Amino acid sequence: MNLKLLTEQVTAESLKEFSENWYLDFLKGCVDLENVKVAVGGDYHMETCEFLTGLGGSHKNVWGFNIRYLDDGKCKLEFDSLVNIKPSVNKGRVVEDIEVQKKIEELVRNFIIF
Repeated sequence: MNLKLLTEQVTAESLKEFSENWYLDFLKGCVDLENVKVAVGGDYHMETCEFLTGLGGSHKNVWGFNIRYLDDGKCKLEFDSLVNIKPSVNKGRVVEDIEVQKKIEELVRNFIIF
């Protein structure tokens, strides 16, 4: 399991090289909205989720995302992860609340330049 806590801005392209260890066309990651942290890597979102909770985060504030690398060289941010199933606030894998999506996207874009 090779995980990376982002501590400064990086490009999505530089993470693409990091993602080639797993899925080639996408990279999994999680954000901790409360502690303002982003981690990427691993085979499963749960790995980055547990990594962030191990740094003091809470499962209720950790959300999963994917960066999908498209054939045209662009990237797409997705909010689909089993980590996102939180029965009291989010029933499915995709983040349903648009405001939560916006917070996730804002945090991801603070660390990752698309």
